[in-house]
Parts: sequence; C-alpha cells; structure tokens
Amino acid sequence: MKQEAIDYLKQDILTNIDMLEVLELPRGAVVAADEAGVLLQHGDIYLLSHAVGHAADFLPQMEQALWQNPKQLVVLHSSELKETLERTFGFQTVMECRHAVYFPTTPIPYVLPEGTEIRRLDGSYADFVHAHYHMVDDPAYIRERLDAGMFGVFVGGEIAGFAGTHEERPMGLLEILPEFRRLGLAYALEAHLINHLLSLGRVPFCQVAIYNEASIRLQEKLGLTLSGQVIYWLERERIQ
Repeated sequence: MKQEAIDYLKQDILTNIDMLEVLELPRGAVVAADEAGVLLQHGDIYLLSHAVGHAADFLPQMEQALWQNPKQLVVLHSSELKETLERTFGFQTVMECRHAVYFPTTPIPYVLPEGTEIRRLDGSYADFVHAHYHMVDDPAYIRERLDAGMFGVFVGGEIAGFAGTHEERPMGLLEILPEFRRLGLAYALEAHLINHLLSLGRVPFCQVAIYNEASIRLQEKLGLTLSGQVIYWLERERIQ
C-alpha cells in the first residue's frame, strides 16, 4: 500500500511534497491509498490528498480520532472537508499555506556581510530560540529541533537569527531579530539550510502562509517553486 500511496502522491509532487516527506519518517503510516487519494498518519496528524470530489471517502477512517483526540491535527490538500471538520467536529483552520519546493540539486551561493557567520546551534540556545520564535510555545519541541539540526547567524559574535526544520521535515523556525533585518541574513540563512539539506539527499521545502508576502518573495528569490494549491492546517477548537 505504501508504494501505491507514493505513486499517487508523485503525480503532483509540488502539492504533495509534505506527504512524500512524511513517508520517509519512522512514524509516517499509510492509512488508506487508492486511485482516489491517500490518507497518511504521523502521530496526531492526519494528512489527506485526494481527487476532486473524493475527500469524504476518507472520513470514516479518521472519524474516531476526530471525535476523541483533543490533540488531533488535520492537513487538507483541498478545502472540500474543511467546512465539515469545522462545523461537525469542532475544528478550526489555523493556517492556510502554499508549499515552496527547491527542485534543483545545486547549492545556492550566498554572501555574508563582513563579521557575520553561520554555524550550527547546540542545546545551549534553547531558551533563546524559545523566547524569539512565537509560532510554537513548547520548550521540549524547540530542544528536539535543535538536536535535529538548527543553524544560527551571528553578527560580530552576537546571534542575530536562526532557522531549522520541523518534525514533519519542512524548513521553518526562521527568525531574524528586528535589529538585524534588511541585511540579507534571512536569504543567507535559508540558503545555508537548503544547502545542508541537499547534502543529506533531502528535497528542501517549506510551507508559507498565504498572507506572508515577505516570505513568499524570499522563497521566489531563493529559487523555490510555489504551489498553486492551498494547504489547510486544522486543529481542535480551543475552548477559552
């Protein structure tokens, strides 16, 4: 069934790069795969890609977790099930994004300003990353991502920003401190990360929020290809 899933997903690599990468992970599992689509599971995340009009075909396989697991996340590759998950199961859409994929296999050249260097970060930077990265408020997750490989850019010996990869393998956790912006550091840092992933035989990709015009411009400048399809991340609605 895994090969059937891969064959389906490779019909549109740009849209399905996240699911193809999840299948490379030990916890990535195929729940269902046929000519109408693929449903994967990675921990508390369901990821669904499907042919037009077939999203509901995969709902029965998810239904128990949708009702019972308060930590459940769902990643949809179309909007077909979005309203059902929101209205019936109490989910909310927390991110709408596009994939950006670096398809070339050649490294990206970059130039750093004088007195600037990029180097790998160790666990001693966990508190710093947690304090300055606001998309994830989980110190344990930050430490895990540092162990997996994060890079920092240093100006005059002072850390000015960082970038790494998320658990499901997209690039992210990119942050340049305000006082160091507009120096080309984000470009250099992401280029460095892309080159590192290429050296590991990986396909570098990220998920860019559709409203983040600055990040979209950065991906285009770096030579990444952006998907036309919007990807939807949904989580259980939090009761205040």
